[in-house]
Amino acid sequence: MHKNIILLVLFLTFTHAVMAVDLANGERINKNCAFCHGIYGQGATGRLSPRLAGMPEFYLRKSIADYISGKRINPTMMQTSGLAQMRQQDIEDVIAYLSSLEIARDQHFNIPQRTPGNPENGEELYMDDCKTCHATNGMGKEKKEAPQLAGQHPEYLFQSIQMFKGRAREHADDPDDETFDDYSDQEVLDMIAFTTTLDDALVVPGERFIPPRPMAARPPVTMPPAAPLPPRPVPGGGLRITDITQTVAQMELKPGVTREDAVQAMLSKAVELNLRLVGSQEVSAELESRGVETPFLAIYQFCNPMDARTMIINNPIFASYMPCRISMVEDAQGKLWLMMLNLDMLINSQLLPQEVVDTAIKVNRQMLDIMVAGATGEF
Repeated sequence: MHKNIILLVLFLTFTHAVMAVDLANGERINKNCAFCHGIYGQGATGRLSPRLAGMPEFYLRKSIADYISGKRINPTMMQTSGLAQMRQQDIEDVIAYLSSLEIARDQHFNIPQRTPGNPENGEELYMDDCKTCHATNGMGKEKKEAPQLAGQHPEYLFQSIQMFKGRAREHADDPDDETFDDYSDQEVLDMIAFTTTLDDALVVPGERFIPPRPMAARPPVTMPPAAPLPPRPVPGGGLRITDITQTVAQMELKPGVTREDAVQAMLSKAVELNLRLVGSQEVSAELESRGVETPFLAIYQFCNPMDARTMIINNPIFASYMPCRISMVEDAQGKLWLMMLNLDMLINSQLLPQEVVDTAIKVNRQMLDIMVAGATGEF
């Protein structure tokens, strides 16, 4: 009798720890992530769009848990990703999908040195302070919960180290960690210049990344039981993604936020981001002046001329997306929504040059910041 009970407990424990992973569902969820991290999780230059593709599952899992718990903070990401409302199954699916994207083998995704650092000096610093946890080749170590550094964008790594130094973020899960306290900015740049070289060893000459087309669930994988985390409220349930021929993002206004509040918050955020309001059209007001009753609809157009130039020079088709638009729309139930188009990084199924991808991701992120400001009435 006791033996049977023990076997039952072991069976239930094992069942809880095993979860089939649906890569097709992960691909679908990644549409939310793609606004800021790129369609293949490749990330972009700048501090806020790290590479997720090919990152080890254990670290993606830990990072998501830290954001949901509030240990790490990124308000726009939490508002737009819907992480706090996701099922654990969905989280595992998108983790598995992103981790499966082996883009580092393709020279197109190789990250060049973009920081004014000396990789020779940086190698000495790295071997002294980093290799124990992150490995000599920069691929990380699961037992140390240390992420892969090879193939990560240097601007993001620089920002992370500055946050470690300022205790705005914990390094090695230790709030008192002093690893980088005595590092000068130049030493940080030198070390990052070295880590930028580590993904060179991953490139396979002549290989081209072929986007996966997941059709079915991946076989079950063993994973540690996760403690439930309390949900964190997101106005209107957060970002919703709709596929037409282009990706559309929509976000409901938080209860209590008026149209006027939303517009003022969006305009203030745009000024903060150095974006110009180059046009607006109060569509419903115009129709009502003609005696035509209609739900509320207004369109606001924002632009940074230099970003528009970068994208249109590469491919004139981007002119159809310029200036970037956010619409405020009233649905059949009287709820107000903000909507925008994603600047997809593919034209005729071909990935664009990195400079254009970086610009598109930057524009997406700025437009999401404006949308979040409008939906919450805060900026």
